[in-house]
Amino acid sequence: MSTLFRAARLGDATVDLRWHGSVTALAPTGSLAALPGEEVVHGGLLTPPFAEPHVHLDAALLGARAPNVSGTLREGIANWAALRPALTREDVLDRARETLGLYRSWGVLRWRTHVDTGSRVAVSALLELRDEFPALEVVAFPQEGILRSPRQRADWEWAVEAGCDAVGAIPHFELTTEAGWESVRLAFALARRLGRKVDLHCDETDDPGSRNLEVACAETLAGGVPHVVAGHCTAMHSYPDPYAAKVCELVARSGVQVVANPLDNVVLQGRYDGYPKRRGLTRVDQLWAAGATVGIGHDSVMDPWYRLGTANLLDAAYMLVHVGHLTGEADMKRVVRTLHHENHLPFGTPPAVTEGARQLLHWPVADEVELLRVRPSPRVLEG
Repeated sequence: MSTLFRAARLGDATVDLRWHGSVTALAPTGSLAALPGEEVVHGGLLTPPFAEPHVHLDAALLGARAPNVSGTLREGIANWAALRPALTREDVLDRARETLGLYRSWGVLRWRTHVDTGSRVAVSALLELRDEFPALEVVAFPQEGILRSPRQRADWEWAVEAGCDAVGAIPHFELTTEAGWESVRLAFALARRLGRKVDLHCDETDDPGSRNLEVACAETLAGGVPHVVAGHCTAMHSYPDPYAAKVCELVARSGVQVVANPLDNVVLQGRYDGYPKRRGLTRVDQLWAAGATVGIGHDSVMDPWYRLGTANLLDAAYMLVHVGHLTGEADMKRVVRTLHHENHLPFGTPPAVTEGARQLLHWPVADEVELLRVRPSPRVLEG
């Protein structure tokens, strides 16, 4: 049976749209007449599906097994390291499927997961899962660094060669500043050799001296990598303003996409501060002003770092507009549109609602601002 969405908001326009396994007609409001027996839905908001550029499916739903008593990043890493040796293929797959099901219920139909290369079990399981979920990408993520031991580097290289879509690194976690820079260069060299993308956990710290992002930008400008993501970049929050301005311009020039993860970083950063306490969020407004590309990740879904994750990207967007002082009308709309446009860029071309489109979300709200306020479940349509 077909459905006619009448007088629905699509971007800045109001339209009529017919769905019958795909978008079969799209016209200005009042242009389409209902067919006999056709379902008619009045009003609401239409968008393309959302994409998740940053999640950790290998650790999802594990938070209750090792509760994070302090709520800190370091304890989260320690708890995960304690759980990792006992991972099984079945457990990783079951939790990942359940988490992807949660995402789908919130209209997220593309996913990029990081997988800790310290577990070959987890790497193999999530690479296998791509056969079941073709819209899934996997990043080889060395949770405890590349250069701290020969085994860590060997596991990381094995994971990339086994078929991960993107090469990860965590330069701020290496033993020295120079080792962090070396790890970035190693990641780019491996990506160039194997034709992979790059997706770094970059400067996820309050330390204003953490300067890995500029190295990633320089490597990107050198060419040879199809798409580069720098996740978190929370040190930028604490950079001196003149240096932050330089880095924002460098990010824009290089084309590196910064992915902010507001839910995790607002609680994991600032832990060494007295009052006033910093909130670890990268400078989204200034990156936008410089012309840089920004995405928004959920990051943790009930894992050892953040027990409160829901897999609803609107929750991450809601946190961002508050912590980032982005509650102006245009900013709120831009944040929502990021979820179905910029968030798709790590995967390729963002989808659009046009005739022939085979994925569509219908939301029971009038516009993007109301979508942020209410954060409802969408009607997910797939052909």
